[in-house]
Amino acid sequence: MSTEWLEKMNPRQREAVLYFDSPLMVVAGAGSGKTRVITHKIAYLVKEKGLNPGNVLGVTFTNKAAAEMKTRIEQLTGIDARRFMISTFHALGLRMLRESGKEKGFAPEWSVIDDNEQRRIMDRLAREYLPGLTRDQRDQLRRRINLAKMNSLYPNNPDLLEARGFSNQEVGFFRRYHDCQVREQVWDFEDLVSLPVKMLQSDPQLLRFYGDRFQYVVVDEFQDTNPNQYEMIRLLSGRRHGVTVVGDDDQAIYSWRGASVRFLTDFERDFPNTRVIKLEQNYRSTKPILDFANHIIGMNRERKRKSMWTEREQGPPVCVLHSVSKQDEARKIADLVSLWKKTFPERLPVAILYRINSQSLALETAFARGRVSFRIIKGQRFFDRKEVRDAMAVLRLALNKSDNLAFRRLADSLPLGIGPRTLDQLERESQHSGQPLLATLFRMMPQKARSKPFLLHLEQLSADPPRSGYADVLRSLLKLSGYRKILRQREEEERLLNLDELEEFVRNWEENETNPQITDLLDRINVDAFDKDHNHSVDAFLLTMHNAKGLEFKTVIAAGVNATYLPFFLRKGLHEWEEERRLFYVASTRAIHHLIVSTGSERLSPFLSSLPARLYRFAHSPEEISAGRDPLPVREASGEEVVHPIFGQGRIEKRIDTHRLLVDFAERGRKVIDTSIVPLNPT
Repeated sequence: MSTEWLEKMNPRQREAVLYFDSPLMVVAGAGSGKTRVITHKIAYLVKEKGLNPGNVLGVTFTNKAAAEMKTRIEQLTGIDARRFMISTFHALGLRMLRESGKEKGFAPEWSVIDDNEQRRIMDRLAREYLPGLTRDQRDQLRRRINLAKMNSLYPNNPDLLEARGFSNQEVGFFRRYHDCQVREQVWDFEDLVSLPVKMLQSDPQLLRFYGDRFQYVVVDEFQDTNPNQYEMIRLLSGRRHGVTVVGDDDQAIYSWRGASVRFLTDFERDFPNTRVIKLEQNYRSTKPILDFANHIIGMNRERKRKSMWTEREQGPPVCVLHSVSKQDEARKIADLVSLWKKTFPERLPVAILYRINSQSLALETAFARGRVSFRIIKGQRFFDRKEVRDAMAVLRLALNKSDNLAFRRLADSLPLGIGPRTLDQLERESQHSGQPLLATLFRMMPQKARSKPFLLHLEQLSADPPRSGYADVLRSLLKLSGYRKILRQREEEERLLNLDELEEFVRNWEENETNPQITDLLDRINVDAFDKDHNHSVDAFLLTMHNAKGLEFKTVIAAGVNATYLPFFLRKGLHEWEEERRLFYVASTRAIHHLIVSTGSERLSPFLSSLPARLYRFAHSPEEISAGRDPLPVREASGEEVVHPIFGQGRIEKRIDTHRLLVDFAERGRKVIDTSIVPLNPT
């Protein structure tokens, strides 16, 4: 591994990469290059310390982050990224269940259900056992059950559940849901971490096996861990104490998901002699933005003290755009974006961040009127869309005749002549006979079943499931089912295009896998946060402050920073206020060049009104904000001949963004190279 790469790091980053004498906690502020530290440390472990790539475990929270880490590590080492164990917590837990779960009663036929399928199961059970619950009450109970699982609590712990506020009826409902999972052989998302943790806690031999496999553990976004995730890391790295956790207590904003900032303190207790290294140099934002953000977060009491700084001394001041209502705010923001389209297009697209989803309505309305193009980021996941879930249910049932969840979904979605009354009959008989619903249908109602070519083909496939060509199977089944025809009659072109995209996804997956197994495909779909690619450019992005974490934008407008929304009026305790202030800090540090804080009310947020006036300037109109031009030039490099230290000579085809280039290498083909990780030299 070239020492040149280490020399390009700042002293604290380099110290974090090279430290191995004891457990390490890296407190990495916003934009401080934590991903560079993580990827370089893993690369150093393999290239310099001699560890096998599969013996280093890297854990993060999103598949996007895991994929980015793999790409960077491959560029640093020249080793195929698939050899590294870089994973999300859920994917790691699922792998452990697949590898070691059979002895614990989890047969290979067990599958993963997503949030929507979990809701469908619970709704069905609630209508039978708790018929008085409203939809909101059912959703609330589902969230409480998931939070209980995050703390390793199951129906066999009734006393502990009651201590957490569960009534006897709710404990009974939880038990029925758990029994249904066992009967249907399905895991929900929380099971993917809690069950492996229970396996490790109860089986010393299994714990030793995984402890020996993962000789060093690196954890990203450690401040976002929930109790089960923390316990998994503690168990896997406890024997060797070969562990580095990277996180930032100032960006701990997910307590409502079970995460707790206290695990940063618990880590130092559970891992004696922990070394703490702080990354405080910011490579993203300008000094005016960081001064503003440092003062925001500096008012919190419960934090590890640090102060972000940057060498980017120059930059436009932070602006506070005054408005008297949500509608006035939306109109001014729309006018500002329209003005910048004509005068300062380099500042676009703008990211508008807000506290809760309902705040987007006024913005969407104003943008539509002002002909401002926009996209809502992190809205509905591709695989959460109804037509995609329906299509996957078709494939699942074709390849596993025992998949009752898929059967119920298709009975509800396709014109199969199976209404609620017929389905109830099938359910009762299926429970009595122990046969799956599809087999029950052919036994009880053979004439009805055999009159549908789609059902007939399903039965034939389930009797002799194909081992390849899944995309072609999916295409033929969708045609036989009449599903495409229904969508075409309704003129739902976008849904049809999504089905095309799904088929293409399945086909590409088959081509890229050496031994494609349908369970691997379904696992990937259910665990991955796969988002549809959008190629068209827009003027603005709309997203919540929570969803903005991990992202960065040239221009950020934090909207609705007033006494109603920030802090959110329902959050009143000290811990809640401090988390709300952290959320404002996260929103502010997403900005690279321009930060605008919009009020949307005459009642300013106390987080804003308590800041020194020298940190920002007031503006009452888009024209006031637009005074002064701050171009962001990017040098074009297409056609330039370059040399990569691992991939050799190549030609730059195009620049993707500030750091990333598409390069066609003479011997290794086309690759995306991030020059902030590995510099390219001219030939």
